[in-house]
Amino acid sequence: MTLSMIRHVICGLCLSGGLSLAAWHPAAAQQSPPVPRSDVTFRTVTIRYPFDREVRIPMVGTQRFGANVSGEAVVERRSSITKISLTLKRLPRPATVGPMAATYVMWAVTPEGVCDNLGEYRKRQSDTLDGWFGSEISTTTRHRNFSLIVTAEPHYLVTSPSRLVVAANAEVSAGQVFIANNEIDFSGDADVENKIVSPEPPAAGRDPRYPPELLQAQRARDIARYYEGDTVAPQLMAAAGDAFAAAEDLYRRGRRDEAAETADTAIRLAERARRIAVGRLAAERRRRELAEKDDVIADLQDRANQIPGLQAQLENERRLRREVEADRERLRDEYNRTVADKTQGDANTASLREEIRRLRAELDRAQAATREARIKALREELARLFVDARFEARGSVLVLPDGDFISAPNQPMALAPAAMAKLDRLVEFLRLTEAAVRIESYTDNTGTEQYRQDFCRERGQLVLGYLTARGIPTERVQAFAMGNASPRQPNTTPRGRLANRRVELILPPPSDLGGATAAP
Repeated sequence: MTLSMIRHVICGLCLSGGLSLAAWHPAAAQQSPPVPRSDVTFRTVTIRYPFDREVRIPMVGTQRFGANVSGEAVVERRSSITKISLTLKRLPRPATVGPMAATYVMWAVTPEGVCDNLGEYRKRQSDTLDGWFGSEISTTTRHRNFSLIVTAEPHYLVTSPSRLVVAANAEVSAGQVFIANNEIDFSGDADVENKIVSPEPPAAGRDPRYPPELLQAQRARDIARYYEGDTVAPQLMAAAGDAFAAAEDLYRRGRRDEAAETADTAIRLAERARRIAVGRLAAERRRRELAEKDDVIADLQDRANQIPGLQAQLENERRLRREVEADRERLRDEYNRTVADKTQGDANTASLREEIRRLRAELDRAQAATREARIKALREELARLFVDARFEARGSVLVLPDGDFISAPNQPMALAPAAMAKLDRLVEFLRLTEAAVRIESYTDNTGTEQYRQDFCRERGQLVLGYLTARGIPTERVQAFAMGNASPRQPNTTPRGRLANRRVELILPPPSDLGGATAAP
């Protein structure tokens, strides 16, 4: 294996899932990790090698992919480099480990999470000699503290490792070196493995000397096509295809060494096309994100421009309230005078009582008119704020789109300022009408059913918590995680999936709210 290959695998482990390393402490040397298992989480040990002293490290095959594999690594730290000589026995054929596997790659993982691809590891062509003596590789790394693992890969230039760990270093006897537990999490998706398009050539099974570079070149082109290399870097992909075809022709004519060299060129061209495609796709995704942010900023600016109008509306409502208060005070004064005049005689008692009832009714109507005016204003404002508002048989539906929620890596989901402004108006409406609200959270068809339920539950609870925190009783608010039910648009386009990620707030029909207090 080469040093660049080892860096490739370890970096892939870091990028695909992240590394979780135990604290570096001598006491960790007394804790024996379980037998290595290649799964979603892989446990091994990281070793700190002393200077100018050769250390022999046993290598253990994983139960899942390398139960019969055994071997030894001889490691020596010299100055600024660490020399590694690795021997493994009874490695299975890569294709038996995974559908995309065509070779093995050796990796080093440091306690800080740095991933180093140490190069391609090849077993002997003779299974008998491999079983007796094993296969050996010598390489170097600049690191001193690291774990050694070997994974099955589609080609030797991969930039991130697969979960197909076939062997890893085990502990050495206490006192020789410092060790610490090392847990590697593989949480990236494995879609590439599930979308293999080119089967293994029949010649690879018949010919024990079939150049592994040919199969690796085939896999490298499959992966580049998966990442849209044909669209983003067509010239490189065409050159890789020409090199691969030339390598196959050389192999058929018995010129195996030249076929291997030409296939290696195809591997490098395809991998370069993949990297360019990944970079450009990432840049395009970033541009879309910036455009979406610009849209949000423009929307916020539009809403900010509405503030003067809202302030004028508020001032008008305050003026109406002052007028009502003045009317109330006037009516109270009239009532007091009427009571004082009651002493004028029993003859005026009936008329005075009637006048009092009339004044009270007028006061009630004035208060009701003020309340209805406010409810009407709120209803109109909600219709403007919730641009996707609609009316159904079950009631009024107010929609919070996907853009009203803020999601960031390693951060809890939050409501956007625009969403909080909408919900504040809804809170005021609910206080006036005492209506109940049903919260239904929807998403697209992305991920598993459990992921969609958790995603919807988190959004629904976020909105529910916001309403209850502002005084709406919990018995008047219910939240339901609807998942991918009732998509408003097909999930086959980004716009459709975006429209389906929403939260709907359902208010009762006007008949259930008493006519004038109907929802918008």
